[in-house]
Amino acid sequence: MILVYSKTISSRLIYVLNVVFKYVLGVDYKLTKSLADFKNHKGPKLNYSDSKIEESLQIIPSKILWESTISVQNIQVDWVDEVPYFFKTNENEYDLLASSFWMLTRYEEYLPFTPDKHHRYQAEDSLAYQQGFLKIPVVNVWCQKIKEELSAKFPEYSFPKRKFKALNTLDIDTAYFSKGKGVFYFLGGLLVDVLKKRKEKVQVKLSYLKNRKDVFDTFDFIEKVSKNTKTHYFFLLGDKSEFDSNIKHYKRCLKRLIKKIGAKHSIGIHPSYISNTENHRVTKEKQRLEKIVGSEVTTSRQHFLKLEFPKTYEHLISNGIKVDYSMGFASQVGFRAGICNAYPFYNLELEQERPLYVVPFQVMDGTLNTYLLLSPEQAVKEVKELIHQVKKVDGLFVSLWHNSSLSEKFGWQGWKKVYQEMLILLK
Repeated sequence: MILVYSKTISSRLIYVLNVVFKYVLGVDYKLTKSLADFKNHKGPKLNYSDSKIEESLQIIPSKILWESTISVQNIQVDWVDEVPYFFKTNENEYDLLASSFWMLTRYEEYLPFTPDKHHRYQAEDSLAYQQGFLKIPVVNVWCQKIKEELSAKFPEYSFPKRKFKALNTLDIDTAYFSKGKGVFYFLGGLLVDVLKKRKEKVQVKLSYLKNRKDVFDTFDFIEKVSKNTKTHYFFLLGDKSEFDSNIKHYKRCLKRLIKKIGAKHSIGIHPSYISNTENHRVTKEKQRLEKIVGSEVTTSRQHFLKLEFPKTYEHLISNGIKVDYSMGFASQVGFRAGICNAYPFYNLELEQERPLYVVPFQVMDGTLNTYLLLSPEQAVKEVKELIHQVKKVDGLFVSLWHNSSLSEKFGWQGWKKVYQEMLILLK
């Protein structure tokens, strides 16, 4: 066991120690204010104070873990051996616990910011993007540094070996392009597409009338190529709105699909776009999914990745969600919270760790194609580098795909190959 000494104990300090030692490094620790107990401890010791204590690893504290307010932090990023550091406390010394806390809590997203058109915090406004470390899992890297320094001082202590893991996730925004829609709705849409000269949509719909194969029905392909990779699905069951376009939740074809997938894979709710302003809809949509699968639903991912701190997570908690997979940016790939491990949510307004686990993802299909405008070949290179970064720290690589992006239609030609290449790299 690792003993940590601090003159002051706060909920912020306890939280970040939990993440660093329990969730990332996988070891037990104990926190003490007793200097005598700390000095008498025979195992590895971390001294989180400004006092020199022999035979211990020291991290000099900055002030942020003792604060109980949310304020603009004057952050200066320094690069040492290709690793970014901030919260400098001494010559060539940095408070890695404070830096980790700042990243994990998404501290900067509690401060005033200019949202994008979907009222989201923009990746381009983040410190990580502006300072060039968004594609580095810095919290994991800092944890490794703490581990290495403790191992150097206490070689008799053995840290457990961590293994790289991967999770494949799919958001089912629109299960089918044509299937499950009423005759009049389908024909009316076809007529509009003809009048507006939407050639590809017309061809796809006429093809469906001919062979009854829906272009978005890529589920057999997904099952075949990802059978050796753990996969988690999120279904959108909200009522139709401007940005919620799945077929109606009570359609038999959709119910059959959900039950079929649920027999083999984990399933979560994909709260609708409009649910972000009308929380009761999360309750309704979750109940719809639970009725179909016949069991409690405790996982989720926000549609359009709409995430507002701490409001969104508190709404999910109130609806019985225990694990959320929304932690990632839409417009940029990388590590929004600087970490590639599941970890608990900390509410800065309440100043407490909350009963919700966050599973960050690193790459989304729409980010690569729609936002970054990468070719399939360029996308494979980007994915490969992200996987490399996660493997270096023995973390969890999580990808986000949509069944519709594997249709090879509507600007997605060649992207099935990207998906397959990613799965090969994960093996």
